[in-house]
Amino acid sequence: MKKILFLNSCVEWGGGEKWTFDTAHELHNRGYEVIIASVPKSELYQRAQNAEIRTEVVSVKGSLSALNPIKLFSFINFLKRERIDTIFLNLSQDLKFGALAAKLAGIKQIIYRRGSAIPIKDKFYTKFLLRDCVSDIIANSQATKDTILANTSDWLNEDKIEIIYNGIKLDGIKENSQGSNIREEFGIKDGEILIANIGRLSKQKGHRYLIEAVDLLRREIDNFKILLVGKGELEEELRKQVKELNLEDYIIFTGFRTDIYNIMSQIDFLLHTALWEGFGFVIAEAMAVGKPVVSTDVSNIAEVIVDGESGYLAESKNPQDIADKVIKMIKDKNLWLEMGSLGRRIVKEKFTFEDKVKELESVYLRMK
Repeated sequence: MKKILFLNSCVEWGGGEKWTFDTAHELHNRGYEVIIASVPKSELYQRAQNAEIRTEVVSVKGSLSALNPIKLFSFINFLKRERIDTIFLNLSQDLKFGALAAKLAGIKQIIYRRGSAIPIKDKFYTKFLLRDCVSDIIANSQATKDTILANTSDWLNEDKIEIIYNGIKLDGIKENSQGSNIREEFGIKDGEILIANIGRLSKQKGHRYLIEAVDLLRREIDNFKILLVGKGELEEELRKQVKELNLEDYIIFTGFRTDIYNIMSQIDFLLHTALWEGFGFVIAEAMAVGKPVVSTDVSNIAEVIVDGESGYLAESKNPQDIADKVIKMIKDKNLWLEMGSLGRRIVKEKFTFEDKVKELESVYLRMK
């Protein structure tokens, strides 16, 4: 079997890191020799160590790491010494550093996984990396593939890009849904509508517009609470916004949590306000638990949610439309079970983890 290296230098935990860990862990269990290379303080690095997956420290800190000859040639020597067959790259900085190193190390299979539907800049180094270094590109949605090609179609072969959606582990949901009583933990009354927003507290996730929408929402409906699950660089700014709008009675900051399925099993629905996505992992997870979703209609989200049937789509950066769709969801309480059931069926048919790993193996990991 092939020897596989996953390079992911993100310190925080998000969809790309979850994909890296879950995929590497599954391939490890299937007998592949797998290494996860990351920064030592990252959540990914810690989880990989706890799962007894081999880890290596690679100090990729920003795009300029590729210009550091000591770091670069140290990594090249590591790749040669380990005789890596396949390398998966995640972040833009991983692409710049890892693709160049892997090319110089003579690795034939250099795979860049693009997890965000943001157009790639048409720069000379991007052209060199994607056309001349990278052998394959994974897009986690059609929207992501479209944005990859938006500025590169003149020189990037579309056949190089394979769409492989993120996968959800349905078998582990029931087991991972056990945990504390969330309503008791956060003092939420039985009659209150419980909504969650789950994701990094960063610009991408659009929390600013969520908070503005809550300010509008409370003028129509009063008996609700929203859990902001996650941490990030905007936490202080968002807390200040909540305080200035006197929304402390409606919005609860939970910090980073590992019991996501436990939280999802107890909420009434998910509210997702991202400005862009690649796949929207948390949306598929909520649907897998059987929960309806209100989400902004960005990137690939319409590839996951059936608007009006498994959830509602709102206009991005539009607090009034977000509030209107939340109100509509609350008033359609009798449809929650039906919406949730359809969502789970969609995930089961299109986004199961086992199917996606098989697809990955079939396309990239068969010995040639």
